[in-house]
Amino acid sequence: MSPRSASRPAPKKAATAAPGARRTQAERRETTRRKLLDATLETLVEQGYARLTTVAVAKRAGVSQGALFTHFDTKEELLAVAVEHLFPRIIQDFLAGVGARPSGKDRVGAAVDMLWAVYQRPELQAAIELYVAARTDPELQRALAAVDGPHRRNLHRVARELFPDVAATHPDFDDVVELALDAVQGAAVGGAARPSDPAHRRMLDTLARFMRVAFAPSA
Repeated sequence: MSPRSASRPAPKKAATAAPGARRTQAERRETTRRKLLDATLETLVEQGYARLTTVAVAKRAGVSQGALFTHFDTKEELLAVAVEHLFPRIIQDFLAGVGARPSGKDRVGAAVDMLWAVYQRPELQAAIELYVAARTDPELQRALAAVDGPHRRNLHRVARELFPDVAATHPDFDDVVELALDAVQGAAVGGAARPSDPAHRRMLDTLARFMRVAFAPSA
């Protein structure tokens, strides 16, 4: 190699995208939004609805209170969207729990047991607290109504996927599903005061027996 060629600077390599490429504004906004929703649920679980403040949520999420209100117009909207953010995760865990049961176990019993299990989760019990508070809070009631309808329809869709034959042949299928959802949710509310009451187990067994009879093929 000649001295001249040795002194020549090496050719520059073609530019490549860095592994940590800058995120778009939309991506950064979505990340902040998810942090706020997660922080809302965590704060709701720890402090309850009455003590939850947007200041505490923003601090937990690592953003300013002003930034919080660029994503959500009101505290009530923030709470409702946080619940909406929670619901798909709950449904996914419910389906995984039912699917993990031994194949020989009846699906109705498994579905009732898993429904009860998910209602024992702190974040879902915290969400129920919002529904109770909405009785005297019209703005919270309106915010929850906007997310509850789609969630309820999604629950019925999941039920039809779990019991396709029954859903196709029984005209009262959706009514039975609605009754089961309300029964377990009501028991979960009562269970906040008496979590170890053996009556809960008897209620679940009775509910499962009722659903088996309701879903039985017509004579």
